[in-house]
Amino acid sequence: MSAAAARRRKQRAAKSGDSDPVQVRLDALLKDPSLTEEAVAYEALQLAQSSVRRNVKIGNFAQATEVAYSSSLTLLTKSGRVSVSSQLLMGLVQVLTETHTACTQKWVDRFTELDAAYRAALEADTNMDSAERGRLQRLHQQFLIKGLKWSNDLGDVRHGSL
Repeated sequence: MSAAAARRRKQRAAKSGDSDPVQVRLDALLKDPSLTEEAVAYEALQLAQSSVRRNVKIGNFAQATEVAYSSSLTLLTKSGRVSVSSQLLMGLVQVLTETHTACTQKWVDRFTELDAAYRAALEADTNMDSAERGRLQRLHQQFLIKGLKWSNDLGDVRHGSL
């Protein structure tokens, strides 16, 4: 396909309201049974981070937080890839803070769900080195602390809703 033809196809897709190709690929990967493989999970992480950054840049903050949340939860529950998901969880808290998203009961419930999924996935991986397990536990602790700070700053409960 020539460059001009590819450009026209891309312009037609943009006019017709087709979804973002990165988001389409991410959705396909998150439904893929091979998500348990490290390479596929890492590709999903890269696509999710790209989609989150793009949505923040265009001002679609709700979509950015939704992508980060749903991708993290799927990576934890379907693939059990704690190390991959921990990066996206830190990105989620960063986006929530940067976009001044209010800490609502919905987000408190989501944090509870993410915490439970993270702990379950970490405990389910019996082959993990103890040093790596400790590192991932510290990362999760940092995620929870940053989430608590966000809920303190943007929630209605003093000292955090989480």
